[in-house]
Amino acid sequence: MTDEKIKTAIELWGQINKVYEKFRKAQVKTIFEADLTVPQYGVLEVLLNEGPMTLKKIGERLFVSGANITCVIDNLEKEGFVRRVPSNVDRRMILAELTDEGKNKIEALYPQNSKNIYETASMLNTVEQAELQNLLAKFD
Repeated sequence: MTDEKIKTAIELWGQINKVYEKFRKAQVKTIFEADLTVPQYGVLEVLLNEGPMTLKKIGERLFVSGANITCVIDNLEKEGFVRRVPSNVDRRMILAELTDEGKNKIEALYPQNSKNIYETASMLNTVEQAELQNLLAKFD
């Protein structure tokens, strides 16, 4: 491994961080104005799009530890946005699901948040966006 390759990799890391920060700022504004944290918004969005699921699965989808997702769900439950329910398949499994209030909250926020992300991504045309997605997928 040459010094030049290391330098290029570090520059890439810096660019990825810079782009991530632009997207994060676009997302955070709407979320914070709604008195939510980013993980709380993520949980509400996942439950809206995918329906009730176990806390473990939510944590995996959001790349959040089990202890952290439990805390996030606890806080959303206190706010009345989610509830824990036993699974119909296996009563030992507990699922999180949106309440009507939680569904209303995320449905009100989702369009603006999506618009903010779209506007940030629109620096690239659709072909460039697809190309970038393909390149980033190589890291999976």
